[in-house]
Amino acid sequence: MEKPHIAAEAHECKQAAEDPGRPVDERLVWAQLAVAAELAAIRKLLAKGR
Repeated sequence: MEKPHIAAEAHECKQAAEDPGRPVDERLVWAQLAVAAELAAIRKLLAKGR
């Protein structure tokens, strides 16, 4: 059995979300993961500035 791709960065999630070869429901999940990753990066930057 082949292991599924695991995105490590927000831009990888965004690329998967924009892939027209993927089913729409899968693209929506990747888009949500991209947003979550971006928000995590923002929180990290804000915490660093405190």
